[in-house]
Amino acid sequence: MKKFKKILCPYDFSEYAEEALLYAIKLADEETLISVLNIIQLPYAIDPNGFPYFEVTAGEIKSKTEEALHNKIDSLKQKHHELKFDFLIEEGNEPAELILKVQRNGGYEIVIMGSHGRKGLGRLLLGSVSESVLREALCPVLIVKTTK
Repeated sequence: MKKFKKILCPYDFSEYAEEALLYAIKLADEETLISVLNIIQLPYAIDPNGFPYFEVTAGEIKSKTEEALHNKIDSLKQKHHELKFDFLIEEGNEPAELILKVQRNGGYEIVIMGSHGRKGLGRLLLGSVSESVLREALCPVLIVKTTK
């Protein structure tokens, strides 16, 4: 079986993302880089006059996300000291497009992601983000369902 040099693992802290990360670890060896990618989608609300406004600043969300990802990567490195991990954070409200951009620009050989994420309404079989990535990626995509 081919060993991958670069694995991209979109990660939103959901149980589906956790399961996908476990598969990424199973497919990795000491020469593989597993990049954990989080997409920050800014929450906003509509004021009484119909204008959107942001409830939380991007800086606040990014700071908390970086801290959580540092902790996650540190935990992974302790359990799997032979493997290489890093994390990436992208900001935007089109997660599938950002995942595809990172995959192409970073030269990742495979995307391993959960079938559903934390946010949005699910589709009947796949989440809309995973379905879009599966259809449009220029590399293999492994969609992982949770076993729970």
